[in-house]
Amino acid sequence: MRTTRFRKLLVAAVALLTASGALPAAAAQQQGRQEHPSHGGLSAVIRYTEYGIPHIVAKDYADLGFGTGWAQAADQVCTLADGFVTVSGERSRWFGADAAPDSSLSSATTNLSSDLFFRGVRQSGTVEKLLAEPAPRGPSRAVKDLTRGFAAGYNAWLRHNRITDPACRGAAWVRPVTELDVAARAFALSVLGGQGRAVDGIAAAQPPTAPAPSKASGAPDAHRAAEAARELFAADDADMGSNAVAFSGATTANGRGLLLGNPHYPWQGGRRFWQSQQTIPGKLNVAGGSLLGSATISIGHNEHIAWSHTVATGVTLSLHQLTLDPSDPTVYLVDGVRERMTKRAVTVQVKDGAPVTRTQWWTRYGPVVTSLGASLPLPWTATAAYALNDPNAANLRASDTALGFSTARSTAGVLASLRRTQGLPWVNTIAADSSGHSLFTQSQVLPRVTDELAQRCSTALGKVTYPGSGLAVLDGSRGDCALGSDPDAVQPGIFGPARMPVLKDAPYAENSNDSAWLANAERPLTGYERIFGTIGTQRTMRTRGAIEDVSAMARRGG
Repeated sequence: MRTTRFRKLLVAAVALLTASGALPAAAAQQQGRQEHPSHGGLSAVIRYTEYGIPHIVAKDYADLGFGTGWAQAADQVCTLADGFVTVSGERSRWFGADAAPDSSLSSATTNLSSDLFFRGVRQSGTVEKLLAEPAPRGPSRAVKDLTRGFAAGYNAWLRHNRITDPACRGAAWVRPVTELDVAARAFALSVLGGQGRAVDGIAAAQPPTAPAPSKASGAPDAHRAAEAARELFAADDADMGSNAVAFSGATTANGRGLLLGNPHYPWQGGRRFWQSQQTIPGKLNVAGGSLLGSATISIGHNEHIAWSHTVATGVTLSLHQLTLDPSDPTVYLVDGVRERMTKRAVTVQVKDGAPVTRTQWWTRYGPVVTSLGASLPLPWTATAAYALNDPNAANLRASDTALGFSTARSTAGVLASLRRTQGLPWVNTIAADSSGHSLFTQSQVLPRVTDELAQRCSTALGKVTYPGSGLAVLDGSRGDCALGSDPDAVQPGIFGPARMPVLKDAPYAENSNDSAWLANAERPLTGYERIFGTIGTQRTMRTRGAIEDVSAMARRGG
């Protein structure tokens, strides 16, 4: 009975993957149509098939980006334009300070909070610095060409077409974009689980105006904080939850690998998938779903390999509890030496109102933050404050990882891309290839918090939050509590590929947003640090049901 239900899920999930990337009803009428957009020396051929799915053919990566930007604008110009307003920090200017964004690019609860964060990113030149990094730490030439082409294709569509969608028809906020705008959107996706989770807390962080009555009066309740952290970082409960299964050739009728991708992503808004095929003859031929605004395929397949993602349990941020100078709450101590916080004044234009200027406070660890959502306050008192470390704020490599998948010829090629680029911020990867190999790996960019470091350096709060949720709260007053580096890591302060959970060539590999431990119940993964997820704890009902069904199917074979 259970297996029958899972077989029905297989059919439904494949339909969901197709439908979630499907285009508006009007696009279904485009079947058989072919376009040849060109502008400024860039061009592509776009052929539309059933359900209006675009097949984009180009001679190089810049042209492929051009065709992708054109086709995405044709299908979703209003949603894209709304996202570009977000990452430029201008939502308050166009939509009002108190209205709420759609949460596709951050957790901000108001436009003003969102703008303060993204304007701060712009003013600090964060994305420009990442674009200037040489590969593999920064984007490759191919990804830069895709990004440049995407912006040009989006702009060319705006120039040559009239918007009919009432959501943004005639709107002054729909305007041409730059390569920086497209890269800023990629940055927003990268930090969704870190700085993006704490936008309100970063924007609201201000030093206390008067000393607290006692040292403990402003401290968060440790047990309430631990429970809030467990709920906050429970990937199974997240709106972004997904399932994925890879079967090896030992279990299938034709001896080839078989993949089920069942991503539970929104049907509307800026975090939806967009389906296409991308081809550069002799170099690239891949089909699947892209995150809207991305020029690469996020989940998909080529002739040799298919892959999917699920939201991982790894905690993509760490907190550092600062010991403040009693005479100045904007000065903190490290090994007894005073360090002054960096002050960043950010100004936001507001519709029908005066501009709003707020100060953000930054430390060697990252921004000062006063909450991780409403349920996890982190008060800034006269004696203590919390700084947020997000290693994905230095990661603009996810597009290179995806491009590596798109050109891979095997699961080994997928692993090679992950090891070379180290660009995935908050997902697992599940893959199968035409030679019969299967793969599961939790290869993501995480703060290099080992269990030993957490044992040695956790504050009183961290001693409660880390075991329960993987959220580290480290003593920021001690230099010996720095995260350190792995020799195979592409950037300092993250785990290298050798520390990632990997399962190769198991009869099946399954994940439903649980930790890596039971990707295959007969070959459990162990030995990874708590920040990756749990080992030896009760699995969710979704994981347990899936493993029962999938393992039975693998044993039967065929």
